[in-house]
Amino acid sequence: MKINPLNRIDTVYQAYQKQQQPNRAEAAKQPQTEKVELSSEAQLQIQKDKDAKIEQLKSQIANGTYKVDSEKLADKLLSAWKSGAKIDE
Repeated sequence: MKINPLNRIDTVYQAYQKQQQPNRAEAAKQPQTEKVELSSEAQLQIQKDKDAKIEQLKSQIANGTYKVDSEKLADKLLSAWKSGAKIDE
């Protein structure tokens, strides 16, 4: 009786591994994403903070005490322009 050598099994196993490698590579290429959900309390706090900031800005504009930082404005405009964003829309 003749026994087949183990290298044939190894050859089949290596061929199987080569077929599986593209699937593993594709799985590794897919970006891993994480999802964060805020509690209702956190959402309420954020909304309160936004409302307070809006009211503060409204009062400063109404009183004439609101000052625009021209350097920050210019930096934002330049970065938007460099990124290709349409500023007039």
